[in-house]
Amino acid sequence: MVLISGTMLFATLLMGYAVYRTSAPTWPPAGTLPVKLVFPLLSTVSILLSSFFMHKVRTEFEDLKKAKLNLDTTLVLGFLFMGLQTLFWSELRNSGLLVGSGIFSSILYGFTWIHAAHVVMGLLSLLWLRFVLKVETRNLDVKVLNVEKFWHFLGIIWSIMFLTLFIL
Repeated sequence: MVLISGTMLFATLLMGYAVYRTSAPTWPPAGTLPVKLVFPLLSTVSILLSSFFMHKVRTEFEDLKKAKLNLDTTLVLGFLFMGLQTLFWSELRNSGLLVGSGIFSSILYGFTWIHAAHVVMGLLSLLWLRFVLKVETRNLDVKVLNVEKFWHFLGIIWSIMFLTLFIL
C-alpha cells in the first residue's frame, strides 16, 4: 500500500510537471539560469549504490555479519544522499532560486523535498532494520524484503526525477 500510494503521488506530480513543461515556450523559463548537475548527479550515484548494497543485504542474508556491513553501507550512502540534497538546495538558494521565485524553482524544491521526506522514512526503516537484525530472528527475511522494496522504490523514483527534471 505504501508503494502504491507513493507511486500515485509521484505520478500526479509528474503529470503536472509534464503539462507545465510542455506548455512552456522555453526551458528553463526565460531569465532563469540552468541548474548545475553536480549535486543531482552525485545524489543519483549515491542512491543507486545504496540500492545495490541494500540488495546485497538480502542476497547475503545467510552471513549476518556481511548483511549488517551491507546495511551499514546502505545507511551511509543514504545519509550521503541527504547531505548532497542539502548542498543542492543551498546551491539553488545561492543562485537566487528560492521556493517563491516562480514555478520552476517551486517544482525543483517541491519534488526534491517530497522525495527527501520519503528518504528520511527510508532511513528510519533502515535504522529499524539494523536494530531488528541485532535482537530478532523471526521473519527477518520478510522484514528485510519489505525495507528493501521501499528503498529500491526510492532509488527508482529519484532516477526518474533526475532524468525528467535535470536531463530532459
